[in-house]
Amino acid sequence: MDSEANSSTFAPSTSQTSSQKALSRKGAPPSKVWLHCRTARDGEKPAYKYCNYCTEDPIYGSDNSSNMRKHLQGRHKISVEVAISRVQEVALQQLKELYRQAESSGQTNEIDIQVFQKQLDQGVINEALVSLIVVRNLPFAMVEWPEFHVLCQVLNPESKDFVTTTHSQVKNMIEKSYEVHKDTVRKKLQSASTNIHLSVDIWTSPNKHLLLGVTGDFVDCIEEKHLKTLLGLRPVAGHSGEDQFDVLISILQEYDIVRKLGALVGDNSSTNDTLCRAIEAYLRKEEEIQWSATKWRVRCMGHIINLAVQGFLFHNSISAEELESYDELEESGELEDIEGAKQKFRLLGPLGKLHNIIVDIRSSTNRTAEFLALATRMVPLDNRTRWNSWYNSLVVANKLAAAIDTYTKDHWADLEDDFIAPGDWAKLRTIEEFLEPFHRATLKLEGHKATLENVLFTMDVIIKYFKDSLVCIFF
Repeated sequence: MDSEANSSTFAPSTSQTSSQKALSRKGAPPSKVWLHCRTARDGEKPAYKYCNYCTEDPIYGSDNSSNMRKHLQGRHKISVEVAISRVQEVALQQLKELYRQAESSGQTNEIDIQVFQKQLDQGVINEALVSLIVVRNLPFAMVEWPEFHVLCQVLNPESKDFVTTTHSQVKNMIEKSYEVHKDTVRKKLQSASTNIHLSVDIWTSPNKHLLLGVTGDFVDCIEEKHLKTLLGLRPVAGHSGEDQFDVLISILQEYDIVRKLGALVGDNSSTNDTLCRAIEAYLRKEEEIQWSATKWRVRCMGHIINLAVQGFLFHNSISAEELESYDELEESGELEDIEGAKQKFRLLGPLGKLHNIIVDIRSSTNRTAEFLALATRMVPLDNRTRWNSWYNSLVVANKLAAAIDTYTKDHWADLEDDFIAPGDWAKLRTIEEFLEPFHRATLKLEGHKATLENVLFTMDVIIKYFKDSLVCIFF
């Protein structure tokens, strides 16, 4: 057998064939992968190289060195070094020569500084810092932490001149970044191929600021896909429709999309009816646009479901206004007539008793720790405006019934009137079972992907569920 046949059939050859040269990348030496391959035989693709180590059909073949390298690594556990390009090789040689000359003249440190500084971009660094602080809700003063700058300088010793050490500069950087991104959003909104459909809601921040949140939905004219953006989270004087209108119209004017206003989605509060009528009057008078407060007013399905659930739970036992007032006072710790509130909630039957027990558990650090020792977790506190909060509370409470019973007996002087008897627990389990479909319906319809088709179908299902369910009156 001649040497050529032997090299192509068994051992990889150290010589480079013309076909291997053809398979090499332009500007780079031939890949060492082909040293583990043979040329094509009769019936095989002439342009392909075939693996020397495959002994059973099909023999792997390819004209791509990356694919062949993956095959050798995955099938035969053979690692092949990746050859660098000729450009990279020349650059590496020049860099070595540069360092050799620098060492002889004592300029190595100067070259290191130039290399490190070349990797730093002030704009990119500022944007990354702003993103870190805003997204992770970090204090502006973090830029004054020595530990933070140690980390930065470990990654790049020259970063000391690029990362600010003054927290007051962070505010300016955030404002600048905000304006840049806001301008990008403004351009997308103005060029949108559809109207801008808004969702509005009032939210009270942890530091008790009343804020109006406004989001916009539209179809982008370039990507031709549905996009959603936060347009504003602005302080608002009150819950009235007029107060909301003053804030909302200023947002629309800032983005210059007053004339592109589409539907407005909000909860069933009458203040949102007032808001829409104010928008209708403004557009008719100032923009000469016919925008119907009735036609373009879209009611939030999640809120509708929440109202239906409350109608079932509370039916004349306690007013919605009282519940909302108690919710706010209990969460703020400002409820003075505690016993009066307990009496009101007992009108709800087992649900009210459970509520009073949960409030008692949360009334002090010691009582919370005591309950956690019994149950290892807390029971969620119900809230009138927090969707599915009663259901979520029942799901946990029914699992922790034994711990709740023990806690109640340990604090009998305070909770005697709120003791949940076995019959009451049975009712609570029945209520949980009844509320579960409403919980699933809310999850299905929340978010911006819910369609009108899904909403109408869900409404029909809920109505039928109400009619078909045999509901006992517990209160």
